[in-house]
Amino acid sequence: MSSCFTISLSLLFFFVNFAGTESAPTFLRHYCPNTTLFTPNSAYQFNLNTLLSSLSSAAADTADGFANATVGQNPPDQVYGLFLCRGDVNTAMCSDCVATGKQDILQRCPNRRMSVIWYDECMLRYSDGFIYSVMEPVPSFTMYHTENISDPTWFMQVLRETMDNITARASVGKSGKKVAVAEANFTSFQNLYTLAQCTPDLTESECSTCLQAAIEGLPQGKQGGMLFTPSCITRFELYQFYNASAMAALVPLPSNLPSPPALVTRRKGIMCIDIEIFPWRLRFCSTQDCAE
Repeated sequence: MSSCFTISLSLLFFFVNFAGTESAPTFLRHYCPNTTLFTPNSAYQFNLNTLLSSLSSAAADTADGFANATVGQNPPDQVYGLFLCRGDVNTAMCSDCVATGKQDILQRCPNRRMSVIWYDECMLRYSDGFIYSVMEPVPSFTMYHTENISDPTWFMQVLRETMDNITARASVGKSGKKVAVAEANFTSFQNLYTLAQCTPDLTESECSTCLQAAIEGLPQGKQGGMLFTPSCITRFELYQFYNASAMAALVPLPSNLPSPPALVTRRKGIMCIDIEIFPWRLRFCSTQDCAE
């Protein structure tokens, strides 16, 4: 019997628009369970250092914003890793983000056999288990603005329709990247900007499933927010947080896209606790799934 534990963290979070700038990567969150540790100076640590260096080098040479690598011949010393850069960032920014993550993940997650680190510009992860072409919707983390939106009912309808649209587009991934953005009119004075992205090693169905589950977890009635997992990310804002020119250069939307898939039903047995610790608002949600 195996189990998994999901933690969702919602914070008072103000997103700063770094699109199109060469600033340092913006750290969001890291996840490093302390249940699996490696011995310092072991073969696993050597392989991990080699893996992270390989991924950092790959980030400087690829225009796809994604790569994976494996180091080691046999478990328990074998290590798998990958990175995903946000679909609109250029190669230089992607390379800088992965290089930062290469150092940061070892400091934030010392001696861990599996870890994930997220920035606004990229995600970097490694594990002693196989992670390629595996859809992983957990752990998931949510960040959102504290300001409420005016007319939340209409806003959520526009957000839902826009997110369904980009989910279908991102899942197809005709550009080689499974990413899509969209701009929608919320009012005559305000626009809504959205982004959805999966790791490109997922199938169309897996990407759609991951994004639909992420959409269900987005905050309700807020002026902006995001939810990210090891396999996908969704985000919405009332300002343009992505590089529209870079996104426009990707393969255009085909005219015969399928209708957005059906909504994913949330799993039962989820318990959430909200805690107010000024100026933070934290939400801890947990669930446990068991399989024979």
